[in-house]
Amino acid sequence: EVRYEGRLRSTGEIFDGSAITFANGATVPGRGGDASIFFVLGMQPAGQFPPAWDAAMAGCCVGEVRKLSVPPVLGFGDKGSPKRGVPPFAALD
Repeated sequence: EVRYEGRLRSTGEIFDGSAITFANGATVPGRGGDASIFFVLGMQPAGQFPPAWDAAMAGCCVGEVRKLSVPPVLGFGDKGSPKRGVPPFAALD
């Protein structure tokens, strides 16, 4: 189970994430309004999340915070993710 925020590196725009509440009280709704999502390690080729998540989350401990910088080849590649507003060859943070 993870909480996350996905941003386009080029613009900083949030394209996906679990629900986020900022210190000033502003919120960004997540997938189905959930504060966290379930992530199945090793299943990213099936398209649940970018392939970079498998490499980055292996060995992650409960409560650990990681910041990912994802190159296009480990992100959504040449197809992008149109339904999320991610263009082809986009680098992600």
